[in-house]
Amino acid sequence: MAKMAIIESIARVLVILIAISKITVSLYEDQIDKFDWKQSYVGKIKFAHFDSVKRIIVGTEENVIAALNLKNGQIFWRNVLEDTNQIEFLHVDKEVISVSGNQNTYYVRGWDLNSGVLLWEWVLHPEKDNGRWFIHGRNLIHVVAVLNSHVEVSEYDVQSGKNKGVSSRLSTPWINDLKRCGLAETYFVCLSSDDSNGQIYYIDLTPGEEAHVISKPLTNLIGNAPGKVTIKEFKYTEPAILLIRNNVARLVILKQSDTVVLPNSFSPDAIIINNNDQIQFMDLSTNDDSSNLRIKTMELAGQDNVIDVEYLNSLGKPKALTGICRGNACRMLFTTTTDVVGLLQLPTGKILWTREESLSKISGVEFVELPVSDLDASIEKEFTPSNDVIAMLYNRLLSQTRQLSSLLSGQQLKSNKLIRDEFGLHKLIIIATNVGKLFALDSLSGEIIWSVTLPDIEPFKIFDKESIILLEQRNARYAPLTAEYILVARNIKTGKGVLYNFDPITGEPKDGLKYLDYKIKQIMLLPYEDESHLKGLLILSDEDKPYLYPENMQQILYQTHLSSTYMYTINSITGILNGFNFVHSTKMNLKATPTWKLTFKPSEIVAVSVRPAIERVHSQGRVLADRSVLYKYVNPNLIALATLTEDPIHKHVLSVYLIDGVTGLIIYSINHKRAKEPIHLVHSENWVVYSYFNEKFRRMEMGSLELYEGARQSNSTAFSSHALSQLPHVETLSCILPAYPLAMVATLTERGITNKHLLIALANGGVNEMPWMFLEPRGQHILSSPDEGSVPYMPELPLVTEATINYNQSLARIKGINVSPARLESTTLVFVHGLDLFYTRVMPSKTFDMLKEDFDHWLIVMVLVGLIVSSYVTKQLALRKALRQAWK
Repeated sequence: MAKMAIIESIARVLVILIAISKITVSLYEDQIDKFDWKQSYVGKIKFAHFDSVKRIIVGTEENVIAALNLKNGQIFWRNVLEDTNQIEFLHVDKEVISVSGNQNTYYVRGWDLNSGVLLWEWVLHPEKDNGRWFIHGRNLIHVVAVLNSHVEVSEYDVQSGKNKGVSSRLSTPWINDLKRCGLAETYFVCLSSDDSNGQIYYIDLTPGEEAHVISKPLTNLIGNAPGKVTIKEFKYTEPAILLIRNNVARLVILKQSDTVVLPNSFSPDAIIINNNDQIQFMDLSTNDDSSNLRIKTMELAGQDNVIDVEYLNSLGKPKALTGICRGNACRMLFTTTTDVVGLLQLPTGKILWTREESLSKISGVEFVELPVSDLDASIEKEFTPSNDVIAMLYNRLLSQTRQLSSLLSGQQLKSNKLIRDEFGLHKLIIIATNVGKLFALDSLSGEIIWSVTLPDIEPFKIFDKESIILLEQRNARYAPLTAEYILVARNIKTGKGVLYNFDPITGEPKDGLKYLDYKIKQIMLLPYEDESHLKGLLILSDEDKPYLYPENMQQILYQTHLSSTYMYTINSITGILNGFNFVHSTKMNLKATPTWKLTFKPSEIVAVSVRPAIERVHSQGRVLADRSVLYKYVNPNLIALATLTEDPIHKHVLSVYLIDGVTGLIIYSINHKRAKEPIHLVHSENWVVYSYFNEKFRRMEMGSLELYEGARQSNSTAFSSHALSQLPHVETLSCILPAYPLAMVATLTERGITNKHLLIALANGGVNEMPWMFLEPRGQHILSSPDEGSVPYMPELPLVTEATINYNQSLARIKGINVSPARLESTTLVFVHGLDLFYTRVMPSKTFDMLKEDFDHWLIVMVLVGLIVSSYVTKQLALRKALRQAWK
């Protein structure tokens, strides 16, 4: 009995612990992935190796080492290395060995093959750069070639980094160009020239072996046909390289005594797959006008086999990376010119999976509002003004019939998921990548709706950032007219402008790619529309000549908006700002007239920020504690600009300027001594926030500026930059940011009623939501008191863990944050991009305009029913009482 009692008590304790654990999970993890999603990428693949039938070990140009699942392409594990250290060498054996670094500092690391855990690490500081690496046994060999002189060979223990001896020097006067050299396992190979009359030299660098230089004329190996000869490293069962001429490769096997040239001709991008000691050469190719992928398999002693499979040209031109075979089944990893990574199964030719790695290099983002359903569009037609009463009655009856049939069937356009929801939370995210690929992502799931590849385009370089411009010419609110967006980029070959009109909902092009015959200096979306609700573009060429797109906007501009249209340009190289107007234009000739000019040289312009065009300011003033009003200085033409100046005393001086973009007037400026990059600048409403690195105290700091007109508002009806009576009063604040910021942006809502928060992307992978009240300046006109809702000044900003919007999902190498307002005033949609993509919603003032999820609907229904019944009973009792009093 005692044992049974003990067992029962233990069982009760276990039940209680299980119950508590389930309650804990429901409290802390029920919101994960409900309103947000995350996608992880590795970047364009540089090294690839099949570890087993389960994993593919890859090293990428984004300095990432990862293991991909062979079945579905998902990431088993991923290690993100330093941003500035390129991966120079990757070797996979019992563990993964990587060499990364630059500028005479290299990190040699060993990673666990199964988990990606760091096993060991050591640092190497060679005297010379541009080295090559290979593994010999358990030793790491470092090879450095000096032009027209010698080759230095150093040997290190791969785990400890211990030098195995003094570096050896081998005389190699025949090295005259490092681009014509390569490694073939332990052989160092070079060409004396890039034509057929040259020589091939190679030397065995195996430790302990006597080095002999072997040379052969290229004519003896590949003949004397005309054409440039190049060398390419190639993985083979023996030391070998490829000699390429006229896009045809010949395989040269290197030996101590002689060289062997295979009689077969290969593609320069061919790979080998060893299948049961049988060597197969494989290559991928496709034609621009064909939708088939051609897989060519060749055996040294057999016939060539060709397999054609269906292939989407939007994926780009393919290139084989590596492969593996198990019996008759082979799998090949390939990449494309658009950074797509995929796995191909042979001999069926089926593409098992693909990964869009170009999404790790995003250069343009825009949110697109979805169109209404056909039923909602028909309801809107009921209220179309018309003089025909019969037509109005017919539209009303037809619309109500559709509503009734939809209600009875219970299917209200469920087949089309791309329709606008009631609160505007469902949108499309249009993304442009550096490789010229355009995507549309569903904001609810992150699913790729459509993708388009645009050939020969590249992003603009703006302040050391690559940017492709996406502009909304017409949104989806004007049914039956479709939405229309335009992409603006550069031509890779000529550097001139490229325009691409498309429907953001379907991805269908409007006019196709339009190649301009001039370079783009500045572009502006006009704030007015034509009769089809389409906004035009005003483009300024590099010769300061304006153009309009479409051309029919010139008549509208000339008739009504010529005197109120202004444009400015910023040249980060020359440090010059220019302002233009168009008052001297004629009906047939548009002319840009320079009006002002600012020169900041020798300072360097490092950051520029303007207010979002769709931002609304709800309150024009601020109510103080004494019930007086302090009016905001809200200038829609204000430019916030930051410059860095080299100073012999203070090293670096950061200057922040507030400039009117119409008149060129510097409204305010502030300087910070011994401040340097990184600089991040955010301008919203009547305030500006910026961050910088303080060299004196070696910490990140943030400054904020808030602009007020005073007790009277000078522009009460419409703002005019030419009607400035006095400069605004500026309140300032400076504080410490205990973190390293990567990007900053302010929240954006539909009407501007919700409190403003600052979203700060940090180097630790988190995105922190900072209320504006912590950065709000406290000046002599604004006293901090509980009545105002202000908080006391804190020198160090609090980074609350609960304010991290991505909770425990760390985001690697964040490059930007984009926000968009929902139709709910309380909600802002947030999209974070970098090596990872993350989407979520934030509510700066909480959900004041909607019910909570745990709201008790049954309780409110019962209360309402009870009130209705009690009111009816009370009414009857009151009538009886009145009747009795009347008979008295």
